[in-house]
Amino acid sequence: MAPLFTFRLSAGFAAVVGVALAFIPLLAVHGVESALALGLLLPPWVAATAASYTGRHRHLRGIDLIFRAVGMGLLIWLIPVVLLALSALRTRQCAPGEGLTFMVLGPALGCALAACTGVWVGGAVGLQRLGPWLAAAVPLGAALLGLWAFYSTPAVYVFGAFAGYFPGAIYDDLVRIPSRYLTYRATMLVAVLTLGVLFDALWDPDSGSLRFRNRGRARLGTVAVSIATLGLVVASYWQGEQLGHSVSEEYLVERLGKTERGAHCVVHMPRETLPEDADRLLEDCDFQVERARSLTGLSSAAPVTAYFFRNQNEKKGLIGVGRTLIAKPWRREVYLQMSSWPHPVLGHEVVHAVLEEAGRGPFAIAGTLGGVVPNPGIVEGAAVAIAWDIRDDLDPDQWSKIMLDRNELPRASAVMSVRFSALPARRAYMAAGSLMHFLIATRGMDALLQTYHRGRVPDLEALEAGWHAYLESVPVTPTERGVAEVALARPSIFSSVCPHELAKLRADLAGDAAARDDARTIETCRAIMDIEEQEARARATLVGALAREGRDAEALATLDGLRATMNAPKPIVAAALEQYADAQWTLGNLAEADALYGELLELPRTDGAARQSEVKKLALEATEPERKLLYEILLGRSPSPVVVSLAHSLAALRDDGLGQYLEARQLMGARRYALALSLLQEAEQLGLPSVRLERELSRLLGITFFALGEYGQSAAAWRARAGASLAAQAEAQRWLERIEYAQTRAVSPALPGPSSAPRAAP
Repeated sequence: MAPLFTFRLSAGFAAVVGVALAFIPLLAVHGVESALALGLLLPPWVAATAASYTGRHRHLRGIDLIFRAVGMGLLIWLIPVVLLALSALRTRQCAPGEGLTFMVLGPALGCALAACTGVWVGGAVGLQRLGPWLAAAVPLGAALLGLWAFYSTPAVYVFGAFAGYFPGAIYDDLVRIPSRYLTYRATMLVAVLTLGVLFDALWDPDSGSLRFRNRGRARLGTVAVSIATLGLVVASYWQGEQLGHSVSEEYLVERLGKTERGAHCVVHMPRETLPEDADRLLEDCDFQVERARSLTGLSSAAPVTAYFFRNQNEKKGLIGVGRTLIAKPWRREVYLQMSSWPHPVLGHEVVHAVLEEAGRGPFAIAGTLGGVVPNPGIVEGAAVAIAWDIRDDLDPDQWSKIMLDRNELPRASAVMSVRFSALPARRAYMAAGSLMHFLIATRGMDALLQTYHRGRVPDLEALEAGWHAYLESVPVTPTERGVAEVALARPSIFSSVCPHELAKLRADLAGDAAARDDARTIETCRAIMDIEEQEARARATLVGALAREGRDAEALATLDGLRATMNAPKPIVAAALEQYADAQWTLGNLAEADALYGELLELPRTDGAARQSEVKKLALEATEPERKLLYEILLGRSPSPVVVSLAHSLAALRDDGLGQYLEARQLMGARRYALALSLLQEAEQLGLPSVRLERELSRLLGITFFALGEYGQSAAAWRARAGASLAAQAEAQRWLERIEYAQTRAVSPALPGPSSAPRAAP
């Protein structure tokens, strides 16, 4: 009865796992996360069960042992799979076919491989009690090898022989079944079949043992073919980089093609990057490292290595994460995709790498138990505080103030713990950054470094009370409150419904919009809303698509429904209104479009979105030739060279500098700063038709002067802009620090807030 008991024990464990997963929304249905969980937990039990069964039934034929072991393994796999299928009756399953595919490719194949492994170990080991433990150690060892691959290479994803697919960062919600995963699992299927055939060829049921010499000679052909096939499986590991199954530092460097070395950074970038752009990227990385080291007092001479991929698709294909930007502090490496200059997130990721010196444990981060258990709240909070990330024109203190006023500010005990990862991302990051910033301001930078090293915040309740009192004094305008509503309405990935399917549909929606396929856009919007009825962004896009299709009544009904929805953030309502206004302009209803753009300017929006509406309203109030040019510039989706020509023509028609301003923006986007400067200066002389445009012009002048080495004029532009808002002040301060570094190769940064952070002890 021992083997039956072992199977029952494994089946009971599988049932417990299935029930436990059913209570976690992200894991409660078939999908990549639940498949990974089963792939990690079930194979050791299956291998042990197979080894135990083999040890007690040595008289059976080899093929019978293999079939029965694999059958038991698949039954053990089936138990939680059925439980999760039942769980889908209460937790929505949006992509059942894909979810089941993950289950089959991952834990099902992993359990089959574990069963074969258990049979081999059970047959080879004479000690019956030792066999199951050794067999269970094989999948566990394979999981540790996967962890080592994550630790020792730039890869964020991991393909495991038993565990299956670890897709990477949890915030990277666009997860599909990659073709390289299919080829990897195909090699594992070949391994399962080959191990079964080879075991049957070498197993002697009369002696109950493997007879390599006698049985091998008798079945030489089968053995030779099996060994050759296993050789192909091993070869697939050696050729893992070419097959996309693994990635090394050398392979990434070769694929990107260009490396530049600076004072503090080694930057790998696309080989087609122009020399002047490469110099700016390298200098910006050097500046960010110098700034972080100056603020923290850390002095490691080891360089930070930055990988800049061409786009998020290339990054996803090579290291496993696309939209999410990530760092590996223990490797002092950061992984980003090319973006505008200066890179908007480089400073944040560099802080992670610099704080490696203050971290501990194998991952060199803030954590308990010697750094083995990470504290993501401290890790991310420190990076946000030191980089002082600005999001949607709001700094972390302003985000936290708004959350406090809305009774949505997470408790410090949740933010400064592993529960950080279960919170909605924007709330978690901004609250953690604001709290760590307050810790620096009131206790000093040394206190932050000690907190980071220990992995916990001492006297957290007292710190939280003081933080809340400080937040009461943080200034926030009604417009800024409205802007924040959008991000604060987003749920945590752990509590959202079908996050991966929604991410795919949103990606499809972006493609539909780019293709101007309104029929497909409507279809995709409705598919999104079928999953998430209150998905405000899809509703906003749907309004414009319906209006452009001539379905005005439906568009207005959708817009009115969005306005009536109490939890629809005002900027989302504004986005829908703008979609409708754009459609009216396209259809020739100029008076209605003009009135709608006027209404838009009364709603809270980010500065960039508000400027767009201003220019559109200006266009409708301009002469017909100007209006046609502005329509093509703003709504015609023309390529940049065409927009440059259109803006140049507009400049000849207008008395102000709007045409020059729009032309210069395009040239700056192409990093042609020398050509843009004269246009910006001409726009400044002629004047622009709104205060928002004037403020943005000063910002563009500050960037352009810096890019061309005119540091004095750049500094003057940034000082003039600093008073516009707290976000503008923080941005100006960063540029002034950048100017100081460009001139002296040193920087004396300061963090904004209730008081200056004391210098770290030398």
